[in-house]
Amino acid sequence: MSKLVVFDVDGTLLDSMGLLERVVEEYSRKRGLPQPDIEAIKHGYGAPDQHDFGWGVSRQEQVEHLYAAFDLMDRHAVSGLPHLTPQLFAGVEESLVHLKDTGHTLAIITSKSEGPLLHALEYHSVGRLFSTYRSADDVQSRGEREKPEPDMLHSVMRELRVAPEETAMVGDSTMDMRMGRAARANTIGVTWGAHLKEYLLEAGAHHIVERKFDDIVLTVKKIFG
Repeated sequence: MSKLVVFDVDGTLLDSMGLLERVVEEYSRKRGLPQPDIEAIKHGYGAPDQHDFGWGVSRQEQVEHLYAAFDLMDRHAVSGLPHLTPQLFAGVEESLVHLKDTGHTLAIITSKSEGPLLHALEYHSVGRLFSTYRSADDVQSRGEREKPEPDMLHSVMRELRVAPEETAMVGDSTMDMRMGRAARANTIGVTWGAHLKEYLLEAGAHHIVERKFDDIVLTVKKIFG
């Protein structure tokens, strides 16, 4: 039976942390806000009401600013301008093709909106490799709770008729790891995105990939024999 490998997008497939930093700086400058702590944002964007990003505003206002900055990032990402378009990490397309060719089913779960997600998949010509996806739009259309709740991963597994033990969740954030563990799937944390290795392990990563994307293929083979 086919095994399922589910990928996060930003910070996992796409090298988007640099764009995030530039967008947050641009957003802050235009609104007269102090330049925030980028590392704090990377660490705490999944729970912005629980972290201080250094914007000098209330936690409630901070959440509003963060989501507005993310919206600006999405607008930049679909602009078609090369310097504003996050690139795939080295080895992504080749590794995805290899996983697909060796019988694995691939899917995506992301906090991105559907439009920017589909734009990125088309821009990099990898959309054909994925059997299904869940985006921020599914929170509304399907009533599915966001990461780190397991709803979207449960939904993908039901759609593709794959059991948790036959599923691996790959991501760069603690939200991805917590979602995977809550859904009883295998979890693979990658360290080239938002969160450090120790945070990923603390959040429940079964496996850590640190060096290059190609090593995800070896980890998947290790998990599923």
